[in-house]
Amino acid sequence: MRPMMFALLLMSSVLWSAPAAARVVVASVEPVAMTLRALYGEQAEVVTLLAPNQSPHNPMLSPRQMLTLRQADLVVWLGAEAEPAVADLMARRDGPSVALLSLPGVTRREGGHEHDHDHSHEHDHAGALDPHLWLDPDNMAVLARGVAARDGDHLPDGEPGRFLEALDIARQAAAQRLAPLADRPWLSYHNPWGYFQQRLGLSAPVTVSAQLGAGPGSRRFVVLAEQVARGDVTCAVLEPEAQRGLIQRLCPDCRAVALDPLGRDHPDLDYPAWLDQVVAAGFERCLSP
Repeated sequence: MRPMMFALLLMSSVLWSAPAAARVVVASVEPVAMTLRALYGEQAEVVTLLAPNQSPHNPMLSPRQMLTLRQADLVVWLGAEAEPAVADLMARRDGPSVALLSLPGVTRREGGHEHDHDHSHEHDHAGALDPHLWLDPDNMAVLARGVAARDGDHLPDGEPGRFLEALDIARQAAAQRLAPLADRPWLSYHNPWGYFQQRLGLSAPVTVSAQLGAGPGSRRFVVLAEQVARGDVTCAVLEPEAQRGLIQRLCPDCRAVALDPLGRDHPDLDYPAWLDQVVAAGFERCLSP
């Protein structure tokens, strides 16, 4: 065989065997990324837009994060009402995306907490969206179907069916964990758990403050302490923003269980496993007598 012909054949075989460039799918928050990793498997590289140390409430995105968002093959996010900071960047993006709030069947919960630290109100804002949509497993089922409808050609065979089956099993396991504890009282700092609490049938918590980054005033503290004592509250579910010293003073007998509603400490898990083995298990540990 001539050297030139051999070289061409060798180059051709290298090109045919070279792996295609990885499809990059960006998720705005970690629980959405957990869902996408379960859906895509090795068919895509799933990137979480926010770093673990970035708050989704007021994120300051780096130039690299902005570039990642613009260049992604697909962006999956919550939607403008839940993520206004991401919405500003999405308005400058030309590529495809899936927004959970735009999908039929999504469950909305009104009464979101206040994110503006200069605001003095200490109550839920009637009519405001609770942005923690991912804490309702039914919403993650809606999202999986939405991604399949938008990007199904890039999902492995059997998806989203496998994910939906795993999610249903995890939800049933979580319900079994928590059913005996449904009426138990509990304490939350600003209660990001509303979707989870309502879907799993838990009682509403005593909520310390609807305003992130600020504790209750002295008068409100007295009222809360009376609620805790009168309600025999012995469980405090502490999100990362919770002021632990304040919670300790308010409920010295509470069993405190730390849970991150954003799942930033469990990026190795898929969403069904996180829902049952971390979130539901954490509530079970806290609420148990």
